[in-house]
Amino acid sequence: MPIARKFPAAAVVLALAATPAMAGAASVTTTPTHPRIGQSVRMLVKGMKPGEKVKAYEVAPNHQTRTLYPRKRVNAQGVLLVTITATVKGKHTWTFTGRTSRRRATTYYVVVK
Repeated sequence: MPIARKFPAAAVVLALAATPAMAGAASVTTTPTHPRIGQSVRMLVKGMKPGEKVKAYEVAPNHQTRTLYPRKRVNAQGVLLVTITATVKGKHTWTFTGRTSRRRATTYYVVVK
C-alpha cells in the first residue's frame, strides 16, 4: 500500500511546504551563451521583488572580479534587463542578489574569439 493512502494528510503537508520555497526563487536567462568578443550580452533577471535594487557580481577569467550596482531598479513584475559587452575571452559567471530580499540568481556565458 503506498504511503499516500496511509497518510494522505502528510502528503498534502509536504506539497504545501515545498510551494513557498519555490515561490521566492530568482532566475537569470543569458542571451547569447557563447558570444564573440565585442558582442552584446543580455541577462534577464526574473523573480526579484518589485522596485528592488540589485547587486551584480562577476567572476571573469584569471579570477578577475567586479561588483556592479545597476542604476535601474527591478520593474513591477520583478524583472531587470542588464546588457553588457563581451570583452575578455573565457568563462564569465554572474551572480545577481536582491539588496533587500537577498534573492540570488547565478548565470554564466563563455566568450569565444
